[in-house]
Amino acid sequence: MARAGCNGVSINYRRVGEGRDVVLIHGLGANHAFWHFDVLLPLARDYRVTVYDLRGHGYSGMPPIGYTSADMAEDLYHLLNHLDISRAHLVGHSLGGVIALHCAVLHPECVSSLTVADSRVRALQPTQRPRDWPTWKTAKKRLEEVGLFLPEDETEAGLWLLEQLASPDWQKKRDRLRGSQLFIPFSRWGGGNRSAKRWLELLDTTTARQDLTSLAGLTVNTLSKIVHPLLAIYGERSTVLASSQGLQRHLDNCKTVIVPEAGHSFPVTRPEFFVTTVSRFLREL
Repeated sequence: MARAGCNGVSINYRRVGEGRDVVLIHGLGANHAFWHFDVLLPLARDYRVTVYDLRGHGYSGMPPIGYTSADMAEDLYHLLNHLDISRAHLVGHSLGGVIALHCAVLHPECVSSLTVADSRVRALQPTQRPRDWPTWKTAKKRLEEVGLFLPEDETEAGLWLLEQLASPDWQKKRDRLRGSQLFIPFSRWGGGNRSAKRWLELLDTTTARQDLTSLAGLTVNTLSKIVHPLLAIYGERSTVLASSQGLQRHLDNCKTVIVPEAGHSFPVTRPEFFVTTVSRFLREL
């Protein structure tokens, strides 16, 4: 691993492979290890792949302010400059996809293409209420079986769930589920308990809780100006399919792929499908 000063923050990153540049951007509460070897190494056979920790995540710095998608898009832009990458294919999961979109808006000259994997785009999906989920009844039952009682009118369900799962009360449950087929945040990758503590520290000691709910200029109007080739890949059981539909509606260059019988974390649970789909998209360019 290496470190770079980017936009006033120390960013932890890693590079593997040779060829055209691909940058993988993880989501909230995760770190660069989210991509692990099942995604990173297969892509590195054909591309030079860069993974990094977002500010406040993994081993990157945690400044007290600056956690909007615009702030983190600037971090990415400075990292690209540091690495002498003139143009890159950006691949982002969840918040990572929003950061990729925002980077394309702010610095279009640095972007070759965009892959947005199960990202909630706030301008297209202002709320994420559980009662609006297509699988809410089933999800509600499963969550309650493990002791999570998610209010059906919670507008920020994703943030709510991450905070609950990161709590010390959940540590033993996370440990028991480690190694199972079920993907549980903070349990299977990247030093789960450390990541959980860092996530709670981020929420409690910085402006992240407020910043992460901000559009920060990524409006429908600015999104509609994106001209780069875009792959929107979403799980069939995703709770943010409204964002996928919005991207398809507003962006002429958007290609949509739905991952059968998959939820939010399919890059981990269905890595072969994910890599195959992204690789095909990049080859077609």
